[in-house]
Amino acid sequence: MNTSDEGLIIYTKNIKEKNLYIKILTQKNGLCTGIVYGGKSKKNNSIYQVGNFINFNLLKKNENLPPSISGDIISPLSSFIYDDKYKLYLILSCCSIFNSTIKENQIYTDIYIETKKLISNLSKKKWFYEFSNWILIYLSEIGYGIEISKINQKKRFINIDNLTIFDLNEFSNLKNNDYIEFPFELIVNKTINYKQCNLLFNFFECILLKHIYNNSKYNIPNMYFDFKTIVLQRLDN
Repeated sequence: MNTSDEGLIIYTKNIKEKNLYIKILTQKNGLCTGIVYGGKSKKNNSIYQVGNFINFNLLKKNENLPPSISGDIISPLSSFIYDDKYKLYLILSCCSIFNSTIKENQIYTDIYIETKKLISNLSKKKWFYEFSNWILIYLSEIGYGIEISKINQKKRFINIDNLTIFDLNEFSNLKNNDYIEFPFELIVNKTINYKQCNLLFNFFECILLKHIYNNSKYNIPNMYFDFKTIVLQRLDN
């Protein structure tokens, strides 16, 4: 089997001295995995980094062995991202979430396109707003989308179990752990402050824990919490 595609490297692991096992979120073929022989060599080391986009070829000669992967870089992480811990942590957080939630044999076209858009827009002033859009697209494609058009100043609370939107005053008997507040001002008006960003993180985490990681061997990655911490610390100063 021979497959050619483009994709985002979301995970790497050293295999022996110079080989790499990698996972790639692709445009057309969902999650692809395989071995890059010589991936840790001086020539290839800069190509096979988490967060890089590559054109690649996947070749599977034997059903009992993992496929081999060879590729060329499309878009390396820009130097301004490496020099900005907030943006670097954001990319690594997205990749670590993919690594623990994306399944093989499923296509994630919208997630791939939105991730590519997110990374290309990190030079914009309101890049965190782009991240909030990425969260909504990600949740929607894996089956937990929110009807944004139904949310307003009053109806901005979400039932964690069924993701319905409601006015909190209409349901006074609900317990605090039954619902979450949606970051309405951030999503609709692009308001970026401590409260709205914290609401976004809490909204995302509640859905991840309730619906995605609830029966998984994985947990929300530490890199995500590191990213959350540095963002909120900056906004709180």
